[in-house]
Amino acid sequence: MIKILRYLLGILILLQLPFLYNLYQSHRLSRYLTSLTPQQVPATPFLDLRGTIHVHSAAGGHSLGTYPEIIQAAKEAGYHYLFLTEHVREPSLFQQIKDPDLVLIYGSEENVGQEGTVLTTRDSDLNIYTGSDLESLPVRFNGFEVYNMHENALSKNTPYNWVNFLYHRVLYSHLFFFQLWEMNPDRLLQWDRFLLIRKVTGTAGNDAHQNIGIVLQTTSGQKIFSLMLDPYLSSFEFVTNHVLLPPEREISGEAILEALKAGSSYISFEKIADPTGFSFHAREGDQFRPMGAQVARGSELVLQSPVPVRFFLKRSGDTFQEFEGTRFSLRADEPGVYRVEVYLLDPPRLLRDKPWILSNPIFVQ
Repeated sequence: MIKILRYLLGILILLQLPFLYNLYQSHRLSRYLTSLTPQQVPATPFLDLRGTIHVHSAAGGHSLGTYPEIIQAAKEAGYHYLFLTEHVREPSLFQQIKDPDLVLIYGSEENVGQEGTVLTTRDSDLNIYTGSDLESLPVRFNGFEVYNMHENALSKNTPYNWVNFLYHRVLYSHLFFFQLWEMNPDRLLQWDRFLLIRKVTGTAGNDAHQNIGIVLQTTSGQKIFSLMLDPYLSSFEFVTNHVLLPPEREISGEAILEALKAGSSYISFEKIADPTGFSFHAREGDQFRPMGAQVARGSELVLQSPVPVRFFLKRSGDTFQEFEGTRFSLRADEPGVYRVEVYLLDPPRLLRDKPWILSNPIFVQ
């Protein structure tokens, strides 16, 4: 009997090894991220507004979240704006509200084609496609979701990762999503192909629902117990869409939507590090041009980061130049679509081949 118990205990210990190894990887990641402290945050020529696109509440179903919960999480994440995209449902469960410290943009998510959806504004001026079947898309779109956090989480919603999640709750709950994070390279390839034809703004979708987990509540809606993999704050802190405005421009929903449509924005996987000080812009004569702009050949392209990184400068889909450091500039003597992917130096395994920042392009004519 004692031998059997020892045998079972040995098996039990062996079964814990993968989860302990995952905790070790998160420990290494934690130490690495702590070291990413900028010596000096470089100045940038534009207002940099942190926010996100693709947010859901109970108003559209598939969630129990309320607008006050979403707004509170956004403020804790240091957001300037929120683009809420509810599933269309009548009658509306919530009344739209305003907040003096946060720009709230109300839109919707509508089904198109066989498997895709479009995030759209009330006037349909900005349409962000979230699917993968681009060839048969029945509507014209001017934005493309190159990463979707909720889709990523659902693909990893397995019994193994629930146990992994419980282990991380003890020490590294704030880093758990790095265990799940995957990039779909096909999305970037599809985006690059469309950029050769016309301007399409690349965005990241939090697709925040706060609905992956366990919630016990009374029939009146009072929560008794909640264990969520995707609380709004965790989602908002992981990936963001930074919008750039001229310094003199008033911050408003209209200005933010105009910048998104123009491609004056970039994607940051914010949980890695604060991107404040990052910039990819052009200098044309004595004028600064943001991402999304069209500039003449011979314009200067400027890349800068608050911490040392590896810049991959892409031209029309192919890597054109690689730079390592905090700031570089070059003359764009050839026409093309120039965008930047930013990776950290000597990252641990959980960040290997994962971008910190994805810029929108500058178009050189």
